[in-house]
Amino acid sequence: MGEPGSEHASTEAMRSFWDRKARENPMWFVHSTLDYAHPDPEEFWRSGEETLDSTLEPFDVDITGRDRVLEVGCGVGRITRALAQRAETVVGLDVSDEMVSRAAANLAGLDNVEVALGNGRDLSSFPDASFDVAYSFIVFHHIPDPAVTCNYVVEMGRVLRPGGWTVFHVSEDPTAHLPENRPDPGLGDRLRAAIGRRPRGTKEAQWVGAAVDRADLLDALRRGNLDLEASVGDGTLYCLVYARRR
Repeated sequence: MGEPGSEHASTEAMRSFWDRKARENPMWFVHSTLDYAHPDPEEFWRSGEETLDSTLEPFDVDITGRDRVLEVGCGVGRITRALAQRAETVVGLDVSDEMVSRAAANLAGLDNVEVALGNGRDLSSFPDASFDVAYSFIVFHHIPDPAVTCNYVVEMGRVLRPGGWTVFHVSEDPTAHLPENRPDPGLGDRLRAAIGRRPRGTKEAQWVGAAVDRADLLDALRRGNLDLEASVGDGTLYCLVYARRR
């Protein structure tokens, strides 16, 4: 149990960080393989489709036109757009006001999408058994407190209907989040960051994030009434989990 007010402080720290990143360079901070100085919008949106395919394919599942989908950590709508092309309806949730605002503008032409501001801790704004699918990618590994990630897993189980399923990404490699494994930028990189040519804030806790222990993940799945069907990338920074609501 954290100190009084710690949950609020955690939410505000995450919201402040991601608001700043949305103003700085939202495409790069959502999809950081892009060229920071010259992010390609076509590649950005195309990668949403490719990412959705590559994360569902290992589990032989797909979104159908009857599915109501929740995306946890929608950013500016990169994968949300891809989900909307397959699902009946999609709700994209994000902790950042700036990301939500930009996602709403980016997805304005899609009448089956809703974008909502989350509290950074849970899915309390959604009722039980209100979604067929819950999806999240490149989100939880940025959360500094693994207990928050585990709570999201429990909550995804709660909002899924019986038989509904989730695919989500977590880190299971604690070494990837150690400060000493985050290279210090040289003087040239610091100068480029200062003039907007390199990303800023990549050593902050809200970017570095934390890994989740497998035992804690399994406990969160159990508490969410979720059965682990399969996972790939176990023990790595990019572990994908597929679970189904019993």
